[in-house]
Amino acid sequence: MNPKTKLEKTDKAFLEKVRSKAAKAIEDYGLIEESDRVLVALSGGKDSATLLDILHNRRKYFGFHYDLAAAYIDLNDVPYHVERERIRQLCEVNDIPLYIIEDDTKVVTGKKHPCFYCAWTRRRLLFDFAVKNGYNKLAFGHNRDDMVETFLMNMIYHGEASAFPVKLSMFDNRMDIIRPLIYIGNKEAERYIELIGFKAQPYNCPYAEGNDREKFRALLQQLYSFHPHVADNLLKAMKNIRPEYLPLEKNPFTS
Repeated sequence: MNPKTKLEKTDKAFLEKVRSKAAKAIEDYGLIEESDRVLVALSGGKDSATLLDILHNRRKYFGFHYDLAAAYIDLNDVPYHVERERIRQLCEVNDIPLYIIEDDTKVVTGKKHPCFYCAWTRRRLLFDFAVKNGYNKLAFGHNRDDMVETFLMNMIYHGEASAFPVKLSMFDNRMDIIRPLIYIGNKEAERYIELIGFKAQPYNCPYAEGNDREKFRALLQQLYSFHPHVADNLLKAMKNIRPEYLPLEKNPFTS
């Protein structure tokens, strides 16, 4: 990392704005409490780097007491691998433990898209590692745009209004999945890591081109041409349900 030695006033204000958005998500959804043991799923990309720095900053400067560590899953069957020195420096500069977990699971099977098996395997390995090592919170860097893209995908492909939870308890409440970046967009994460001096590795996995996620990412960018706050408004729409104006056969929102 090559952090800037001096930030402009507007840059400092931007960093605080992004950190405040994460803090609001943490408070709104009760994501992190005192004495938690938090493991960040680190990928080498902008979102997980932003998340790790925000959680470190929150603990260092605001007096919140929780353990913080990062884990990177390296699958040998995938042709994309992060440059380990990038993530090592990110963790070392903040004195955060980093665990690198290698695995030989086959993800290129020919039955489903490799991205499905890759994501499923990474999650399984992260879950196992977190539970076995006493981490009760597993933090993912999914942001607001990821949430909205998933919402659009599920409506169009599956005919249901769903995305993913900001907090999900698993393994008889021994571990929670948390997503503190839910109020933060892609552009904000890109600028954030630039200001803290972290250079994200380009995601050049050859399987990504055929991934539906990439298609909906492009769709969301097109929607921005209709309204500059499209992602914020779609996120609000998920919480602002008006059942009386929906063609529901039976109202699930009333007893």
